[in-house]
Amino acid sequence: MCGRYTQTLNADDLATAMSAVDETGGRLRESYNVAPTTEMPIVVVPRHPRPEGEDEGANRGGGGASGRGAGNEPGRVVRLATWGLVPSWAKDRAIGSRLINARAESVASKPAFRAAFAARRCLVPATGFYEWLRIGGSRRGQPYYIHPAGHPAADGLFAFAGLYEVWRHGERPLTTFTIITTDAAPGLEFIHDRSPVVVPRSAWSRWIDPAVRDPAALAGVLRPAPAGVFTAHPVATAVGSVRNDAPALIEPVEVSDDLAALAAASGSGSGGNSVPPHEAPLVSEDDARSHARR
Repeated sequence: MCGRYTQTLNADDLATAMSAVDETGGRLRESYNVAPTTEMPIVVVPRHPRPEGEDEGANRGGGGASGRGAGNEPGRVVRLATWGLVPSWAKDRAIGSRLINARAESVASKPAFRAAFAARRCLVPATGFYEWLRIGGSRRGQPYYIHPAGHPAADGLFAFAGLYEVWRHGERPLTTFTIITTDAAPGLEFIHDRSPVVVPRSAWSRWIDPAVRDPAALAGVLRPAPAGVFTAHPVATAVGSVRNDAPALIEPVEVSDDLAALAAASGSGSGGNSVPPHEAPLVSEDDARSHARR
């Protein structure tokens, strides 16, 4: 499960990092403690029709001020959406608080997600996320901050695989999103058995292209990131309160000897304070097309 994350880039830096056009209208806010129901940026391909006479490639490209460029990549835009997917058919938006994550194993078939998976996929930019290590069923766990490990394909920013929907039963349309999760990435199993799906840059355009509707063409993306993408360290329990939002939340803290021993036994690094990076390639574009999840 991914229930808290960070997005600490300003609008300009985020648009540049995602090769996208900022359409947030100055409303994008950085956060060190993003919680469900918060409005946060997502990256999508605009779904408006092409003007008559405009060349098909004119609205395709990696970014720039206009969002247009050479090549066959769909133009990307950064928009705001509320975390917690509200399906278009839902009678009450409150369902969104229960749909903050979608499991990769069932996302293509589960009624709440299958329509969005077919045509409304997005990238969810994040600079890190939190998970809680719980021992012996304890309700109060030790939070860990998980962030890019310096892997050359991670670019210092995660692009989580997400889905979005537009709910039109209120006074005005509401855009919402969910984050797709899969099995824990190597080195993080001791903290939690699930991790967000990280889409590598080589597969960004394919993931958000609404013309790609075959689940088999996307299955290769929906698997754990390889070793070397994530690193983690324990942080203070203050992150558990949504009222707290400051850089201090991601600062490492010392943990008890028991927790340190557990982390060390799981191969997470000396003293349980980090998950060491390891050289391994992220899934490539070819992998994303041809490898189905087994």
